[in-house]
Amino acid sequence: MMKKILLLSLLSIAFALNAQINLNIGSTNVGTAPISSFFSYSYVQQIYPKQELNANAAGNITGLTFYVDPSATINDSSDWTVYLGHTTKTAFASGTDWIPATQLTQVFAGAVTKNNNKVEVTFATPFAYNNSDNLVIAAKENSQSIDINNFDEAFRVYPHIPYSTLYYKGDRMVVDPATPPGGIRADYKSAVTIAGLTPKPGPSCPFISYPANNNQVVPLLPNIKWFAVLGADSYKVSLGTTPGGTDIINQQAVTGTNFTPSAALNRDTNYYLKVTAVSAGLESLDCTNITFKTIPPIPVNDECSGALPASVFPYTYTQSDGVSATNNGGFINTCSDAMNDGTWFKFTGDGGQFTVGITMPAGSTYDPQMDIYSGACNSLICVKAVDNGGGGAAESFTFTTVAGTEYFINVGAYEETVDMPENVFTIKIIKL
Repeated sequence: MMKKILLLSLLSIAFALNAQINLNIGSTNVGTAPISSFFSYSYVQQIYPKQELNANAAGNITGLTFYVDPSATINDSSDWTVYLGHTTKTAFASGTDWIPATQLTQVFAGAVTKNNNKVEVTFATPFAYNNSDNLVIAAKENSQSIDINNFDEAFRVYPHIPYSTLYYKGDRMVVDPATPPGGIRADYKSAVTIAGLTPKPGPSCPFISYPANNNQVVPLLPNIKWFAVLGADSYKVSLGTTPGGTDIINQQAVTGTNFTPSAALNRDTNYYLKVTAVSAGLESLDCTNITFKTIPPIPVNDECSGALPASVFPYTYTQSDGVSATNNGGFINTCSDAMNDGTWFKFTGDGGQFTVGITMPAGSTYDPQMDIYSGACNSLICVKAVDNGGGGAAESFTFTTVAGTEYFINVGAYEETVDMPENVFTIKIIKL
């Protein structure tokens, strides 16, 4: 009987020890998370994706442990309020893209202390994590004084998804989470232990950083990238043309955190990608596919000889497949301001004035150059190189034509000696 009680006790202890998730607790970097020790007041939100948590099931989070640099003090940065919440976001879109306070639950308020280079926050009431959304950890520091440390900030952080942390720190006021001021985004998060959740056996699923899920213009030889998984010995890559398919790549073993297929993918094709991690013989469980689409076919007006003719004015055309344009014979040096060989259009002058303009979609950062020529494809004469705006800016040029003369317009990336991809634009040719 005594042996049975001892065995049950040991099992209970083992279960309690396993009911915690450790995220990069060996990191030695410091940053502004979960709070700032170098400013009087701070408010920080951090997003931990479900796949990074790798929880075995939904459960109650009973506390958090944060890790402090051994040389740092937090004596004057110890008045904390901590919140948890759920979100579908994986990153913050801007410095004001705070997760609303109405989506957060306060789980702690009071003084914290550094003990054995840790700060342990225990909740009076557990937080029910649903294991379907991503987890938000938010904290504000309310004491006016600051700690002067060697590295300014005190807490250990690790790099992860870009913009997965949003913080404000200042000396003017305690932050109200309902109306936080504009903050700063960071590409790191707190090293943390999350108590109460049991991890799945094996490592977590890698977070694929490229291509993004549902990317529609992926090159034919993509450099697939993912974030390293703590404890992973290697990774396995699968790629198919159906959900869960492996007809292109079947569990290809990779030791690094990037991979490029050995053969070019097909154009204008949907692909399904999965990456798993392997640690001590155990592989990630329940990793899901991301999907992406490769670039469209080469445009019909990729070369000067295939220039699209404008005969009815105003002429308007949206080049949605410019990303697949090739550089053909190389850079176009006919005008003194050289450019990439992009896509081509043409029209015949009548002795009157014409305006040629290009615009980009809202939010585009594409920075094109528009060169206008007369003559023939094998003997172009520069009329004008137009590159007045920056990324996303429109370009326009008005000139007087010569009756019967054919004019060619090449729209391509402005870089003179670097072959950069073209993008979506709309060209409009108006007869004045």
